[in-house]
Amino acid sequence: MKITAVVPVYNENPEKLAGVLANLKNYVDDIVVVDDGSAIAISNFQFPISNLTLLRHEINRGQGAALQTGTDFAVQNGAEIIIHFDADGQHNPEDIPILVKPIEEGRADFVFGSRYLTKNNQIPWTKKNILHPIARLVNYLLTGLNLSDAHNGLRAFSARIADKVYLSQDRMAHATEYLQLVKKNKIRYTEVAVRVNYQNYGQGLKGGLKVVRELLTGKIIKN
Repeated sequence: MKITAVVPVYNENPEKLAGVLANLKNYVDDIVVVDDGSAIAISNFQFPISNLTLLRHEINRGQGAALQTGTDFAVQNGAEIIIHFDADGQHNPEDIPILVKPIEEGRADFVFGSRYLTKNNQIPWTKKNILHPIARLVNYLLTGLNLSDAHNGLRAFSARIADKVYLSQDRMAHATEYLQLVKKNKIRYTEVAVRVNYQNYGQGLKGGLKVVRELLTGKIIKN
């Protein structure tokens, strides 16, 4: 099955991005990088990767919008499985085979990566004991899905259901919107264990509160 990775980018260090893409290319058939209005366009830099497509938003629209742009392109160009993969180095390309396996075997159509299904992740105390439990509770209350992880950007889904998980949340609330759409459309889903490389990644308390505000004022509540 043709696997396409969608990588949203906003003001990412080009050298770090090049390293991420160099590893990612070995685990997927195509890569679609969506530059979400970076101050310096990613297209100004050279990435010697043959299976790479660069797209660009002229203004910053948000990660959700960038993911949807990349997903649309992937579907239009023959992708059968779509992966969302962060550009900052926190995800491991080596986890992709286990991420897509439930789809390839016909057991699920949407797969969520979870850092809580492996014992090898050294999750920062604040995230593990405060931010993530609150986020999981909010997700459950808003969507009805009780996942072990919250807002993990590593996910995969079948192109066959791409129209059923079409995002309306342009910014960070898209992660919870995916749960709502999976629940609403009765999509078969599962979680698999993935690793996260912790440095200065992810949402802090301020970012988490912003996501909740987006959810409470956005279309996810209206549907």
